[in-house]
Amino acid sequence: MASQGDHVDAARVLLYHRAPVDEVTIDYLTSLHVAAHCGHVRVAKLLLDRKADPNARALNGFTPLHIACKKNRIKVVELLLKHGASIESTTESGLTPLHVASFMGCMNIVIFLLQHEANPDVPTVRGETPLHLAARANQTDIIRILLRNGAKVDARAR
Repeated sequence: MASQGDHVDAARVLLYHRAPVDEVTIDYLTSLHVAAHCGHVRVAKLLLDRKADPNARALNGFTPLHIACKKNRIKVVELLLKHGASIESTTESGLTPLHVASFMGCMNIVIFLLQHEANPDVPTVRGETPLHLAARANQTDIIRILLRNGAKVDARAR
């Protein structure tokens, strides 16, 4: 609840009283996943400073970075990468944070990830690259950005 409501002082008190920083819900969401979803940078920073796992996986395989990319939370993306989040982490279906941001049309995050060496040609288990997902979602600006950054136009999905 403290992560969801951006209640950084309440989160600090809970952590002081030894609340587990990586406690999970039934869907394996941690407080850091929730802070990433809501865009609560101060709570996310507090959790990361207290050694929350930036690469924790929810039941669907999403890390906090995947969620921040999906919700277009650039400040949280920056913070997570600074604290060791894997830019190439994949879900069970093979989605990277760049796949997610490309499909959602989060231009600033796509650019940021590419500037930080995200691979534009990583395929999912179905062989789909971020370019495939951007095209499926009709994200023309994202398509242009991916192509300018070396995405292969001849990649084939399965």
